[in-house]
Amino acid sequence: MKIVCRAIVLVGFLSATCACSVENPPAAREIAEETGRSEIAFRLAERDLIPEGLCYDPEDDVFYLGSIRKSKILQISRDGEVEIFVAPTEGQDRGYLGMRIDTDRRVLWANWHQDLKPGEPERPLWTGISKFDLEDGSVIREYMLEKTDKNHLFNDVAIARDGTVYLTSFSYGMIYTIDPATDEIEEFLPMPEGVWNNGIDITPDGRYLFVVGSDRIFKVDLETKELLALPSPEDGVIGYGDGLYFHDGSLLAVTGHREGEQVVNRVIRLRLPETLDRIDTIEVLDRDHPLYSNPTTGAVADGWFYYIATAQFEKFDEAGNLAPWDELSDTYILRLPLDEPSRRSP
Repeated sequence: MKIVCRAIVLVGFLSATCACSVENPPAAREIAEETGRSEIAFRLAERDLIPEGLCYDPEDDVFYLGSIRKSKILQISRDGEVEIFVAPTEGQDRGYLGMRIDTDRRVLWANWHQDLKPGEPERPLWTGISKFDLEDGSVIREYMLEKTDKNHLFNDVAIARDGTVYLTSFSYGMIYTIDPATDEIEEFLPMPEGVWNNGIDITPDGRYLFVVGSDRIFKVDLETKELLALPSPEDGVIGYGDGLYFHDGSLLAVTGHREGEQVVNRVIRLRLPETLDRIDTIEVLDRDHPLYSNPTTGAVADGWFYYIATAQFEKFDEAGNLAPWDELSDTYILRLPLDEPSRRSP
């Protein structure tokens, strides 16, 4: 049985003006109009969702949103209808991270990891990636490794046209692959020592991977396994990236960096030459939106970049307890147009 609820959908500022209900306080409209370029696409009242992964299925025109705290994946239609696509399974607490759709094979790939709850005794923990059937949400197969430390976890995923899967592991600094011919997970390429990898995407021709490694962007030649750290403008700041998306010859990234004591969160576009061997320009698409609370991954859909604005990771204390309800934000997914001029990074 599907569980259905309704998210508030604000597509453009005109929709925002009409969304004056009890669930949508006037402040949401004011914030949307005061920001630079991002506008509210979806708002969910589930404040303790703590989402990390977002992806889009163009065939069914729906988004998938994974909860890192509540062991579930939601499906969100364009008009804001929300269904539970993957429900929590008793005894298998797992936080969902980066996700991607294999549109040709009608499969959703979702990374996940396990963590200890506050006060829970030590036990073996696992990280994995699950392959879900898009028709009914059933699990086709899971691929797992035991976690060797708290931050050893599968993070983000990219899919080639032939169905080959590439995924990053965070503190372990390894790119893994799942070859559809063998259907087994294998180590593919290590990152340089000390580099934690995160966002990953593949070019449409399947020739190159791009990977966020700490505060740098790397290109991987999939034929030779050559790993290149892309040179970037001397006056530009990339920051520590989360999601990474190859779109129209450029890279989109959600990043954060420090300026003195302040953490600056941005969505940026990295302009590349045809050779894809350097970063020519860093453009700021949005910066420090008033709704930001650990912005994280996103998805490109119909000329827009949709992204999670409120992952709220900073709302946990050192013991792993989440802040009270009234200190949390609703869950916001924002969107940015990709066909308008943007601002170059200082």
